[in-house]
Order: sequence, then structure tokens, then C-alpha cells
Amino acid sequence: MRLSCILSIFAFVLFFGLIGLFIIPSLVIYTIIYLFVKYPQDNFQYLSGAIYRIFFTLQPRIKLEIHLLQEFPSSAIYVSTHQSNLDYPILGSFINRYIIMTTMNFKKIPLISQIGQMIGIRHLEKKNLGKISNTYSEFEQMLKENRNVIFFAEGTRGSGKKLGRFKKGAFRLAIKSSRPIIPIIISGSGDILSRGNFCFSSTKQKKIKVQMLDPIYPDKFIDESNMLKYTYNIMSESCQK
Repeated sequence: MRLSCILSIFAFVLFFGLIGLFIIPSLVIYTIIYLFVKYPQDNFQYLSGAIYRIFFTLQPRIKLEIHLLQEFPSSAIYVSTHQSNLDYPILGSFINRYIIMTTMNFKKIPLISQIGQMIGIRHLEKKNLGKISNTYSEFEQMLKENRNVIFFAEGTRGSGKKLGRFKKGAFRLAIKSSRPIIPIIISGSGDILSRGNFCFSSTKQKKIKVQMLDPIYPDKFIDESNMLKYTYNIMSESCQK
């Protein structure tokens, strides 16, 4: 077995070991507060955020370099690049009170699916128009209550070399809800754990850089297409730096 695969196994054991350490007290708290608060998932997100930060601190092969805004809007739509499954815990380490859209189907793994639902992960079933409509209605309600929504701009994982085409959903939601788009550039995660690969690509420490750009407000644009084009251009420029 390659050393990189052994290191990957260590990383997965560490990650899910931390999840296991926190999951029981999280479930207890979730059960207690479920009937009394509208968003009991907040408890999971705060605890999972702590787990993610501990994981990246203890993981010797990954160095995170994160540049965030000094002040976050009270409610926003975060639009991120996406190269690796590592991007989920990266975003969850500094964003709270969120729902995140994914095309990854967790239903095949029942326990992970339930935990993902509690944390705030929503799977987009592309062929189920009714489910898509209900999901976007949930997004709109979240934003009305000053919460956050996270999208991966390209709708799937990219290579990191060049941005793919952006999906319109996040921008349509921004125009309709009058909430800002906050672009996030994640670069380097695909160099560590590429799509379809279980093993780390190298035994050497690699850096993942996270850059949060200034908010983009929808009242500056005539429609979602113009907002999409503007966001694509500034994110593409940032990816090339």
C-alpha cells in the first residue's frame, strides 16, 4: 500500500473519530432543543465547525491559508469553487447558520445522510422538479430569516485550472431575495484529494488557499445573467492570481 494511501486512511480515521466523539452529545442536545427552536441544526453546525477546525489543525499533510472578510453580512449567498470533498469541511469551519446545496447523493449511506440533513446539507435531485422547487423555497425562507445559503458555483467539482460554467440558481435566488453573493475561491484542495480518488496525491504537505471576496449586491445588476457574468469574471481573475 502506498504511503499516501496510509496517510489518507489516517486522515479519514481522524475525521470520523472526531465526528464520533461529538455526535452523541450533539444528538442529545439536538433531541432536547428540537421542540423549542426552529433551527436545531445550528447546534450541529457549531460543533461540526469545531470538529473541522480540529481536524485541519491535527492533519499534518494539509496547510490551510484562509483569508476572510473582516465582517460578514447578516445573511448572504456564498458561492464557492469546488475541487474536492475537502471543500465541505473547509466551508463549514467558518460559515454558520447555513444550508449547503450538493449534487452528491448521501441517501446511499443512511447514517451519513441523516447527519448531513441535520447539519444542513440538501441534495439536489435534478430530475425531481417538485423537490427542487421545495428546496429553493426553503432557501428563500432561510434568507428571509437572516441565515445563509452555500452553493458551488459550477454545480460540480472542477479541475481548478479553469472555472466551468456557472449555474444560475444562486444568482436567481440573490435577485429574488435581495441578498448579496459572496464569492469564495478554494484552490489546492484538488491537488490533495482529487475527484474519484481515495488516496492523497502526495506524502508532502500541501497548501489549500481560501480567499473570500467582497460581497456583490444584486441591486447593481439588471438581472441574474448580468450578475452571474460579473461574478464569474472576478472569480476567474482571482483563480489566475
